[in-house]
Amino acid sequence: MASNEFWANRIFSEYVRLRQSSDKVFVTYGDLAEMIGRKGEHRLLGASLDIVRAICEQASLPDIATVVVDQQSLRSGEVKPSPKALEKYGGWPGLRAEQGRVLAFDWNAVEPEKVIA
Repeated sequence: MASNEFWANRIFSEYVRLRQSSDKVFVTYGDLAEMIGRKGEHRLLGASLDIVRAICEQASLPDIATVVVDQQSLRSGEVKPSPKALEKYGGWPGLRAEQGRVLAFDWNAVEPEKVIA
């Protein structure tokens, strides 16, 4: 079975590719699981997303884990990520600012294989 680090690298790479090829910013846990080949396993992504946060921080990139949200919050327009993300950024203002960084960042300048090498 692949490690959380393996899945974190896949998440990072797939999200960067998504942003390079579309305007989509927010993804649901289910969509993300499907993107990385783990359809139906969205509840198992938490530890991998923690590693994604570390990857982004080490590479001085916006935290893409802040834009992975549950389907209900996306539909309602709340776009709420995990409670861990909310805690890390000290509440809603900090979290929304980080989500804004993800939105505004030029992901075309990122080569995933160099970041996670």
